[in-house]
Amino acid sequence: MSHPWASALAGIRKEKWINLLSVLSIGVGLFVLLVALIAVYNLDYFASKLQGRFSMTVYLQDGIPAADLAALRTAIRSDAAVGRVSYISKAEALSDLKKALKDSPYLFEGLDGNPLPASLDIRLRRGFASDDAVSGLASRIKQMRGVADVQYGAGFLDAIESVMSGARTAGLAFLAALLGGTLFICYSTVKILFYRRREEIETLGLLGATPRFIRAPFLIEGSLLGAAGGILASLAGYSIFGVFLARFAGALPVFRYVLTPAYFFLLLPAAGLFIGFSGALIALGRIKS
Repeated sequence: MSHPWASALAGIRKEKWINLLSVLSIGVGLFVLLVALIAVYNLDYFASKLQGRFSMTVYLQDGIPAADLAALRTAIRSDAAVGRVSYISKAEALSDLKKALKDSPYLFEGLDGNPLPASLDIRLRRGFASDDAVSGLASRIKQMRGVADVQYGAGFLDAIESVMSGARTAGLAFLAALLGGTLFICYSTVKILFYRRREEIETLGLLGATPRFIRAPFLIEGSLLGAAGGILASLAGYSIFGVFLARFAGALPVFRYVLTPAYFFLLLPAAGLFIGFSGALIALGRIKS
């Protein structure tokens, strides 16, 4: 009786067309899985960047004493959600408004004095820019002495959270479907190979081979097919995301911001091996030798 690895390699050579089709199918499935992972990863990354730039504006009461202003800033900085607090004076606020409306200077004609209030610009720490955290912080700040009003983009945060929640849910469902489909390919391949070599298996059984020995080559074949599909998907992904996107970036600058973590490509062969082994194990578990 030959060694399981020798039997597995011989089986792969013997049924090369079935195995080639399986490798291509697994490769396509894992490539689509890679694209979905990269899409979800980039959505999550850009959403976190937007949240990191989120700010809250605290309008101050006119004539707030310097001591009260200092106490207010200290109290706000002590909150775990707050990353930075910047003071904007009435003069700075008016200057910024004039710069923003520099093409419409007539809007400031006849302006008597400075109607804009002083304010505090608050940048939140990453991870705290959620609708619940921000609304809670705004409520606490409104109760502090010297605060006239607090404004923040509640709708903006709610929109980001809704988009990310929907993207994660759809992404997970899509990934689960792809994994299930790829697993089924390995399952079907091993099942077909098992039945095509039924006579050989029965002969091994008559010679005293144990069920574990009989099943071992099929588990190895399934693992090798899955790993080969993962390598194929990894090479295709690297070619497309590493080469073509770099070329397209000149014509479409948006491609410059697409992130492709290297470990995604490195994990595909391991993921393929695991899926191939699991599919073979399920198939052999449902077949009685």
